[in-house]
Formats: sequence, structure tokens, C-alpha cells
Amino acid sequence: MKEYIITIIGATLLAAMAGIIAPEKWRSYVQVITGLVIISCIISPVTAIVKSDIFDGFDSVQENIADSSNMQTELVIEELKNRINEDIKARMEKEFKLSVTAECEIMVNDEGEITGVDNVRVYGDKLTDRARSRICEVYGLKPYEVHDE
Repeated sequence: MKEYIITIIGATLLAAMAGIIAPEKWRSYVQVITGLVIISCIISPVTAIVKSDIFDGFDSVQENIADSSNMQTELVIEELKNRINEDIKARMEKEFKLSVTAECEIMVNDEGEITGVDNVRVYGDKLTDRARSRICEVYGLKPYEVHDE
């Protein structure tokens, strides 16, 4: 730190001396050049930081962001599955007096976007044709995509 301060003071004194000694028509050019020298002396510690390994850990930040995004997508899919399963259970009990549990599969495209329900497995009471049709109607499924177990 002591050398840093001495370097800045030395550059400032050199700039002052050059400004005094320089002829009048060259004085503005000398001031610009000595100003650049002083600025380079002031920012020299920054270049030492940039050359150091202080920024090495930031390479994995992009990977961490991608992992976090994937984990968030998985959590959203799981929550959606749970809500659909609960909805099917409640709907079958309310509308058809059937005691069932359900497990659904969610379709996801290559970009990780949810595109819909892939299929549904229903456990418990046997589904009637009307109950199966209702599940197909609500979730946009074909009758063969709703399975009785």
C-alpha cells in the first residue's frame, strides 16, 4: 500500500514538473499524457485483481442457474401432478360417488414446458364409462389414456 501511494505521488509530481517545463503550445498535450499516466497508476491494483484467481468461481454460476431452473421445473411438475390427482379424486367422489386415487403423468417438451396430461391411472372403485369420459373431457385425454387398476 505504501508503494502504491508513493507511485501516485511521484506520478503527480512528475506531471506538475512536466506542465511547468513544457512550452505553452505543448502544455495541453503534456497534461493529457501525464493525466493518462496518473490514471494508469491509480488503476494498476485493479489489473492485479483481474489477473488473480478471484473470478475463477464464477464459471460455475451459469451451471448453477441451469440446475436451479431444472429443479424448479421439476417442483412445478410434481405440484401439478399432486393437484390433478387430488382433483380427480374429489371429482370422482362428488360427481360419481366413486372412491378412487389417481396418478397422472405430465407431458413436457424439449424446452421443459408443460404441454398437458399424458395419461392417468385410477386405483380403487371401477370407473364407469361416464366417469372415464369425464376425466377425458376435463384433461383432454383419449379413453385409452385413462387406465383402471
